[in-house]
Amino acid sequence: MFRRSCVLVMVMSGLGWLSVMGGQAEVHARDLDCLIEPFVVVTVSSPEVGLLEEVTVDRGDVVEEDQVVAVLDSSVESATGSVNHARARLTNDRLADMELRKSTAEIARRTIRSPIPGVVMERSLSTGEFAKQDPILKIAQLDPLRVEAYAPVSMLGKIVVGAEAQVLPQAPVNGNYLAKVTVVDRVIDAASGTFGIRLELPNPNFQLSAGLKCKLRFAKE
Repeated sequence: MFRRSCVLVMVMSGLGWLSVMGGQAEVHARDLDCLIEPFVVVTVSSPEVGLLEEVTVDRGDVVEEDQVVAVLDSSVESATGSVNHARARLTNDRLADMELRKSTAEIARRTIRSPIPGVVMERSLSTGEFAKQDPILKIAQLDPLRVEAYAPVSMLGKIVVGAEAQVLPQAPVNGNYLAKVTVVDRVIDAASGTFGIRLELPNPNFQLSAGLKCKLRFAKE
């Protein structure tokens, strides 16, 4: 009498390791290489030409949305505004009132504010330099973060927008963080047999830094 034996064979597939047992195969999810990037990077410049009276932040500083980060000299515009204000009060003239509003708008345009919350990556100009609509600052939004990865074509259709995955940053950061898929490329790279995916990773208090390599792990099916 012969006893039927059960053989477990491990073979490598395009998606990871396959456990072949009793003629059936089970796919184990494979970690994908990924990169943690800023959600967005903005170059801040001045809409007006003029002398920088003050740059209030430097590299590494945390800024809030709409925070003043630089101010151009506005002595001429302020003087003009004062004259227009006096004219508007004395004459109650509609044209003078319009001129006052114009002067106020010009002064406001010489006050440069951050369009996003984030961290200053670079400061290209300093107080006393002449701004000619050149970059003054570069600001990176770090909450949330973006996670970029490439998945093999065999996973096409298995990764969808809204799916969740674990992000494992490289040492020494380590840890396990949950991210959500926001973009799945519809065009396959024929040379590599991969397609791009993007995830959004919450990052309150900036506990993670952008630029880290990581591993991306989807739940096993």
